[in-house]
Amino acid sequence: GGIKSGETITLDCPHCQKETSATIPLTEFEIRQNQIEAEKNLQEQAFKERVLGVRRFLQKRLENGKSVYFYDSIYLRVDSVVDEKELADEFKLAILRHRGLHGWEVVQAVPKTIGVGLKNMNSSSLFGEEWGGGIGGNVAGVHIILKKQISLDEVVGESLDDDVGRYIATHLDDFV
Repeated sequence: GGIKSGETITLDCPHCQKETSATIPLTEFEIRQNQIEAEKNLQEQAFKERVLGVRRFLQKRLENGKSVYFYDSIYLRVDSVVDEKELADEFKLAILRHRGLHGWEVVQAVPKTIGVGLKNMNSSSLFGEEWGGGIGGNVAGVHIILKKQISLDEVVGESLDDDVGRYIATHLDDFV
């Protein structure tokens, strides 16, 4: 053992021999660590209160007969070939199937394209081919936009660790 910072000890005074107590002072490092921990706890509490505030807002909205929708997006690569390189071996729908089972529906797909410079063959050129101007493109993937209607049963509660709590926490700045 040994004596630790912040610990109060009792001992006999070397001058008058009476029992006295003394508290070992914290080091500057320990004081700063305690301050950092306290600030972190305050930030976590403020964050939790904001999330719960959004939950209560959504709950009131649903109780008043209004709709609430959550939106999300997933990027999926497609089985495309650009400059003789395959971008993906298959178009994987497993994540969409999973999301569909949890009430998410696809509302839009926005393609992501990769521009490719096109060359035109020109037999009059000394070099056999010449830049002819233009850009083509291949679809490299799609941004799938998802939507889920939220029910009152899903919103009621004070959890940060359910689907609604995690969604609000992840997108908290979007609710301001």
